[in-house]
Amino acid sequence: MALQIDTSILMSVAEGDEGAFKVLFDTYRPNIYTTAFRVTNNEWMAEDIVQDTFVKVWIHRQQIPEIANFETWLYVLSKNIALDVIKKKAHYKMYSQEEAKNALLRVYPEADYLTQDKDFKRLLDEAIGRLPTKQKETYRLIREQYLKREEAAEILQVSPETVKSNLDQAMKSIRAYCTAHMKDIPLVLLLHFFLKYF
Repeated sequence: MALQIDTSILMSVAEGDEGAFKVLFDTYRPNIYTTAFRVTNNEWMAEDIVQDTFVKVWIHRQQIPEIANFETWLYVLSKNIALDVIKKKAHYKMYSQEEAKNALLRVYPEADYLTQDKDFKRLLDEAIGRLPTKQKETYRLIREQYLKREEAAEILQVSPETVKSNLDQAMKSIRAYCTAHMKDIPLVLLLHFFLKYF
């Protein structure tokens, strides 16, 4: 990766500073995404791997001061998660969700988690409902009915490239809406919900 983030940022993350964690996320996300995409050749799996990686970093943040080379550790962590995707394609989503949820429940009481989860699902439905018709139809076909791009293109009578464009725009709008309306939620929970529902 060779990005060399300031040690003080890492120490702040270890102490639970969410602002420092956002700096860490913004710094390393592009490289982790590139590595994940290279391994999976799937943009949505790659995005899931990014989210899963940073959920794990946050959960294990107190170990950061003991890590001799953080960048190497982060690279190995993300690569291992990506390799797991290849081995467990059919079960990846369920595996990641349950692992992350169980870890989070050790930090947040289940009642709090369920309340936040319910709020996020409501927001997600609102965000989808606000999408332009073509983006909404594309999102539902790809993300909810799990159709391939070509299958969705045939149903919508558009090109696969148009499907990709509409889905990209839909995902950006949904993420932006959910993020803007859950400002008070801990960042690690927000990342978890993105992993779970995207």
